[in-house]
Amino acid sequence: MTTGARPRAAIVGGGVLGTVLTLRLAQAGCDVTLLERAETLGGLAGTFDFDGHRVDRFYHVIVPSDARMIGLAEELGLGGELRFRPVEAAFWAGGRMYPLDGVGDLLRFGLLSPSARLRLAWFVAQCQLRRRYESLEDVPLERWLRRHCGRQVVERIWRPLLDSRFDGRHDELPATYLWARTNRMRSARSQGGSETMGHLVGGHERLIEAAGAAARELGADIRLGAGVETLATDGGRVTGVVVDGETERFDLTIPTLQAPALGRLLPEELQDLMAAYPSRHLGVVCLILKLRRSVMPCYAVNICEPTPITTVVETSHVLGTEHTGGLRLAYLPKYCERSAPEFTEDDHSIYTRFTGMLERLAPGFDHADVAAWTVQRAPIVEPVHALGHRPRIAPVWAGIDGLALASAGQIYPRLLNGDSVIGFAEDVADQAARRLRPLPVREPAVR
Repeated sequence: MTTGARPRAAIVGGGVLGTVLTLRLAQAGCDVTLLERAETLGGLAGTFDFDGHRVDRFYHVIVPSDARMIGLAEELGLGGELRFRPVEAAFWAGGRMYPLDGVGDLLRFGLLSPSARLRLAWFVAQCQLRRRYESLEDVPLERWLRRHCGRQVVERIWRPLLDSRFDGRHDELPATYLWARTNRMRSARSQGGSETMGHLVGGHERLIEAAGAAARELGADIRLGAGVETLATDGGRVTGVVVDGETERFDLTIPTLQAPALGRLLPEELQDLMAAYPSRHLGVVCLILKLRRSVMPCYAVNICEPTPITTVVETSHVLGTEHTGGLRLAYLPKYCERSAPEFTEDDHSIYTRFTGMLERLAPGFDHADVAAWTVQRAPIVEPVHALGHRPRIAPVWAGIDGLALASAGQIYPRLLNGDSVIGFAEDVADQAARRLRPLPVREPAVR
């Protein structure tokens, strides 16, 4: 590094993680370059044009405890654009919908016996009260559920839900998975048991774009359509990146790509770093419907039987319909591995199969009410942290000079959502700033 010069950092990938990391490093006094292969920022949190309306590629919500996301929105002048509203959830099994919105619905929850309902309520309460997770890391999830919930709750609720969410393979999951999911949702529930969820007007992409704009005002160079081919190395250290055939030098390079993409970026001599990452990842194939009327009475349905889809999420119960001209949006995702047939299946076949399940869930559904539909696919969405894998989390600092690693695969045990990603980005930025040199305390983003 040249004496007196600002340290130069390269961030590879312009999703939520990479963009927030760029902003925080720019605030810390670094000369930051963000390199994103796509023509827009956002990644999986981005939007697309759906028959004349900008909508999320995949569904996202904010819960009241998402302090990092809410704080960033307020810092960037978007706090007034946050909207929260009460929502309902339901379970489907045996041809019947069971609402579950508060204590009253739990007492009437006919899918379970009275004693099983009490065990389920006790289990959820214990998860929400537990603050430490380390003792759960090597406990098989289903064994833990059977011990605390009993056979009936596992057979009728948890096993079918896990089968659909993890593509039929959940035996490798540690108990931390459901602890983290249940723990996060504690702030979404009121004392009466109903849930509150929210969103930022314009979606997560609006927050990402605002973060990018604030970083640019601080001098960050954000380059879209920049194809990073590999990392540049010299004598065992990383010296920068190769972008469209040209080598660019940086004091620190931070790829933010998921493990499969990171493996293609690392040169041969650094491939050993991949052993620290989960080997299994889930993707998603999602049918999105634009509807003339609501098809579900609730935001999300938990499907407790064999199903071609994982759930139905009618996001209009949270987002409203102002951005879609009064039309409603429903997302029908299938979480599966990238080798699953859904990734090569014809879109019309996906529509037929997925709406076939919707017809069972919502007998009033009419294809004539579908104003438009599309299928979105993402082969790499979520890493699966398996029992016994060591290290449990790949290190940010892997002992290679000039390199830090920051990806969704290092967010554990928290679930992958905007809030956990922002928190991880800020933690990595703080560490990187301290390692590069003593830098001034960051100022709030320029509004």
